[in-house]
Order: sequence, then structure tokens, then C-alpha cells
Amino acid sequence: MPLPRLFLPFGAGILVYLKYPEVFPANHLAIGLVVGFLLMFSVVFMNISAYGKGWYFGCSIFAALFFAGYWLAMQHNQYSRKDHFRHYQDQPGYLMVQSREPPAEKTNSHQVLADVLYFISDESHTRVKGRLILYLAKDSLPPAIDYGDRILIHNNYNDILPPQNPNAFNYKQYLARNNIYHSAYIQRERWHHTGENHGRRHMHLALRLREQAMLIFQDNPLSERDFAVITALLLGYREYLDEDLRREFAGAGAMHILCVSGLHVGIIFMVLKNIFSFFVRIRGGRYMRTLCIILCIWLYAAITGFSPSVLRASVMFSFVAVGHHFSRTANIYNTLAASAFVLVISNPMIITHIGFQLSYLAVISIVSLQPRLYTIIPVKHPVLEKAWSIMTVSVAAQLATGPLALYYFNQFPNYFLLTNLVVIPLAGIIIYASFLTLLLNPVPAAGLFMGYLLSAVLNCLHQSVRLIEALPYSTARGVYLTAPETILVFVLLLFFFAYWIMGCRKSFLTSLLVLAVLASSFTQRGIRNSMQRTFVVYSINQATAIDFIVGKTAYMLACDQVLHDPGLKAFHTDGYRLQKGVFRNNQIISINDSVTRFSAHGFLRDRHFLAFNGFTLVLIGGEGFKKQLDASGLTDISEKIPVHLSFPFKVDYLLITQNPRLDMELVFRVFKPSMVILDASNSRWNADRMEEACLEAGVRVWNMRSRGAYQGGTDVSGQNRVSARVTNMGTSMVSNMP
Repeated sequence: MPLPRLFLPFGAGILVYLKYPEVFPANHLAIGLVVGFLLMFSVVFMNISAYGKGWYFGCSIFAALFFAGYWLAMQHNQYSRKDHFRHYQDQPGYLMVQSREPPAEKTNSHQVLADVLYFISDESHTRVKGRLILYLAKDSLPPAIDYGDRILIHNNYNDILPPQNPNAFNYKQYLARNNIYHSAYIQRERWHHTGENHGRRHMHLALRLREQAMLIFQDNPLSERDFAVITALLLGYREYLDEDLRREFAGAGAMHILCVSGLHVGIIFMVLKNIFSFFVRIRGGRYMRTLCIILCIWLYAAITGFSPSVLRASVMFSFVAVGHHFSRTANIYNTLAASAFVLVISNPMIITHIGFQLSYLAVISIVSLQPRLYTIIPVKHPVLEKAWSIMTVSVAAQLATGPLALYYFNQFPNYFLLTNLVVIPLAGIIIYASFLTLLLNPVPAAGLFMGYLLSAVLNCLHQSVRLIEALPYSTARGVYLTAPETILVFVLLLFFFAYWIMGCRKSFLTSLLVLAVLASSFTQRGIRNSMQRTFVVYSINQATAIDFIVGKTAYMLACDQVLHDPGLKAFHTDGYRLQKGVFRNNQIISINDSVTRFSAHGFLRDRHFLAFNGFTLVLIGGEGFKKQLDASGLTDISEKIPVHLSFPFKVDYLLITQNPRLDMELVFRVFKPSMVILDASNSRWNADRMEEACLEAGVRVWNMRSRGAYQGGTDVSGQNRVSARVTNMGTSMVSNMP
């Protein structure tokens, strides 16, 4: 298996570039490439074939492929090029951009992914590179933009922001690996359609085929849910999937059915093998069968609009078809590695895509493990044999993809065997029925009959998924694995199955050692989480949420917007809570509740004064704070406050929220904070104004509009002292006000 071994250093070079992009400058990299290839060719010409000196050739190939992967990834990165459009960011002018795909409808805008072609000013017309995400403000009509259209926009855009909350999904990094670093929100009158279209013809044809297929399904007797599922399952178009459908399929472990990938192309591949099997009986028919299979696979890719997941699967199964033509099924690993080489060379960043990783892991595991799992229990009944075959395929695929799915999605479908036993046959039937519906559409009666049949099968799929998702403990949620732990899980599985397949005792001992290291990591993290005492102020636009975490329990203080929107709360807080091992919400308190007194586990709240683990925090802002001031005879904190003996109060944190208009000089007469925190519920202008006032007063300030969430420290020694002090503060603050 030479190709898998050659792919390893090549892929390693790409991964090293992603982690350390500056470790090899361009000139050093060129030298490394030249030296590596010279060593390789010199070894070949010197004919060093002695066993003891074979490592010369291996090391030279490894070095050459490693530096080749690093160089390829460097060349793919458009941001570092001198002709990137960002170099003209401060200059007045326009950008001519070309749409890479049709607009996608969002809540308040239409999203367009575009290539930047030219920077245009009064003096120049410069060719540039780069990609840009445009958000076109919604109008009464959708924007008249299609794939390949060219439009003019003002040279005004923003950098993609990094994640504003700890352990949140890094959307900036995800886009950067697709060469996207900037975005722009554009009003209707701020962009101009040039009337030109320079899209590629095969993409226009593919998008037209997909649109025609969607129109045919719309004309058939399919409900909205059926239409959403069939367009996602067959065409890879998931814009019509609502949150309920996504939740049901994800909870049942059937989300892979709605992502057109290797499973769907694999089903089509097996069908095509049977359809074109008659070619084998004629002379030269094997070539014809392989050619027809490959053409049909790529025709299906065109019907889906050449979506990235289908392109990946089409390349993979095209190589598999060629391998079957030459009857080299034993070298399936070489076939897979060859397809991976083609995909990675065309786009080095595809190696970081979740779909790429899951697809190849699943196929490799099925090829290597499924035949051995299948022989564990001999089954002769044809129906039971098919069921057992599906179960062993599911187990093999889940063993390889499960750890990676836990790392990325933090959940595991407990009934994946039952799910796959039901949905995989149904998915096959749906794919057959869908193609028959498309083919028979010109015949009204036959097309209508197939539409009703397709609707019935889709209804069976819905009912099955809903039933499995409703079962108790259908999904294990909140599972957290770090990157090193995920690697250890894969190493453990690798050595365990090496022992099972080859019977190597050293592999078994190594797997036990890896298991001990993994258990030690889990234990250490669990102990650390059980002893933690920390708080975090989340960065949520126009909203407030604070978590006070004690061990594995969290006490949340939040505004009503967060309390009434579980999706908003989960999106911004779940990542950090998973990282900290938080499983319980013992109390959720509204910041507008001004009379709440609560004390537990070192967290104490009295009105807008809080103590936690040795720190004091005062909350300024919100309806409750205004009511408290009104009750004390003040209409605004900016009114002149006489200085009493108890003023100013010394506090560790002063959290300003809900966008109050404060005179910070007078605020500092009442409070003497160690740090002022301005959360993201404040407007950018107001937050910047208060930040400047804090800096002038020599007070440390954390502006979450520019710096993201704030994570508080710990001071266990002062916990009881501060808790007593904050109680006195909460009761005396109002009485001391005039």
C-alpha cells in the first residue's frame, strides 16, 4: 500500500502549515523542496537497493512530500499574497466582485459569496485576489443575482471577528480555511449590477439541472417537510430544513441521511454496477461499464449543483470504479489514497473539513473491519443476512467516526444501530423513487403515481425518525473530548483492532497503556472541574448573561431576552459549559429582579450586589436597577450624590449593562472598582465613551464590544469575608442614598 504511506507526509505538511504558518519562510521552503527532490532522484540514479540503506530513499521521499504539502498550503492561502484586495482597504474606490453561487436567504439579508476581481479607483483599475461574504439588505424583492454575476460595491468591508465567547465555534477560522477573511453588509442602493456574467458553463448547467429537479418535486404531492427532506437527501440543498427537522434527525442519529455524501453516492454506485452489468458479456464491455458508471456519477454530481460533499464522494467512487475495472479490490486503500491526493491537491484546506474526515474514516473502517465483524455470527436467512450486514457496516463506520463526532458535536446517538437498520433501506428506496419520479415526470400519470409513492416512503422515514428520537436516552449529549483525548481514543482503537486482527500481544499491551493515559486525562479533568470556582460574562449582542460556576453547577444571571430564548442561551454558553464540565442549572435569575436574595455554594446576591468566591461585583443597568434608584429618590445615577462616610464602596468588578447613559466621574464617587466591565448589551458608541472615561480615571476596563467575553478569576481565601461585606453593602446602599 504505497499511496497511503505517501499521503501521510504530504498531509502532515499541510497540517503543520495550518498550525505554524511562519515556521518555514518561502525561501527556506524552496530550498527544502529542492533538496528533498534532489535526494530522492539521487537515490534512484545511484540504485541504492540494499536493505540496510533503504531508509535514504524513504527519508528523501518523506522530506520532499512534507515540504510539497507545506508549500501547496502556503500557495493556497490568498491572504498572504501581495495582490490581495485587503492591501487597498484604506483607499477610496470600488470593488468588482463575481458571485460564486446563488444568494442564500438569511433572516435579515441575502448572503452572497463572491470572488473579488478588481479594485477600481479614479486613477487605477487593479487586478486583485480574495473572497468576500456580502450580506445584501432585504428589499421587497430578492436580489437579481445569479451565479457568475458581476457587481460593483464600495470598498468598505469588515474583518471577520474571532469567537467572542470561550470555547465557541471558531467561525473566523472556518472561513479563513476557505480563503474568506472579510464581510460587508450592503444596503440596496450601495451595490450595482454590471449586467455581466462570467460563470463557468458547466456550473450554470448544473445549477439549472438542480433547479429543474426542485421544480419537479414541487409539482408533486409532497408536503413541506417531505420537500425539505427530499431536496436535502437527494440534491444536497438544505435551505428548507427547519430546526425541528434538524433536531429530530440529529437526535435519532440520522443526520447523515440529510447530508449528501458517500452513502448516497455509494448507493447509486451499487445500483449502476447492477444496471450496467450486461456490458461484461460483450467484448470490451468492462471499459464501457466503467465509463458509464463514472459518467452517471458525475451527472448526479451535476444535478446536486456540484456541492462540495458530492464532489468529494464522486471523486472517491470514480477511483473505486477504476479500481474495480482492473479487479484490484485488494488495493482499495491505494484507491482511497489516490482520490484523497486529487482532492487535497485541488484544495489543501479540504483536509480540515469535517465531511472529508468523516467520509474517509468511515470508508476505511468499513473496508477493514466490516468483513471481520460480519463473520462473527454466520447468518443464512436472506432477510436476516441483509439486516446483519447493515448492522456490521453501521458498527464499523461508527467505531471510526464516533470519536470525531464526539469531538466536533459533543453528542452520540445511542440507537444508531436501530436508526441505520431502518433509515438506510428507506434512504435507498427514496433515492430509487426520486430518480424514477424525475425520469417519469414527462408522463403525467406515471409521474403522479411515483410522486405519491415517494411521499408515502418519506412519511415512513419521518415516522421512524420521530419514533426513535422520542425513545428515552436516544442521544448522549454534553460529551466533551479535547483534541489530545480524541487522538488517544483513535490510537486506542487502532492498537486494539491490530491485536484483534493480527493477534499481536504488544498491540494489546500498548492499548492498555493508552487506555490508562486516557483514563488519567479524564480523571484529572474531572477533579479540576469539581474544584473550579469561576465566573464568565458572555458577549451576546444587546443582551446580558453571566455564569457563576461552582464545581459542576452553574448559577446564571441573565436578562429576559436570554431567559426567554433557550436557543440564544445555548448558542453562546454551551461551549464554555461543556469545557468546564457543567451539567446542572441550579438557579437562573433575571437581572431585572431587584429584590431577589440568593445564597448558595459561595455565590450570594442581594439586589444588584453580588459576591462570589472572594470577589464582589456590582451590576449597574436594567429595569431593576432603575426601580431601586427611583425608590431611593434618585431618577438617574448621574445626579449629584453627596459623599457620605460609607462612600465610595470598594468593589472588585463594576458591570455596566443594558446601555445606561452614565457620567462615569460621578459613578466613581459612589464606587471604587478594581475593574469596570462593559458588556455587549451596551451600544458600541456608549461603550467606547465609558471606556475612554475609565482610562482617563486610571481604572482598568474591559470593553466586551472589542474584546469579547470576560472570564473572572478566583480568590478562595477571601470568600467568607467578601460575602459578609456584600450583604452589608446591599442593605446599606439604599439607606445611605439621600
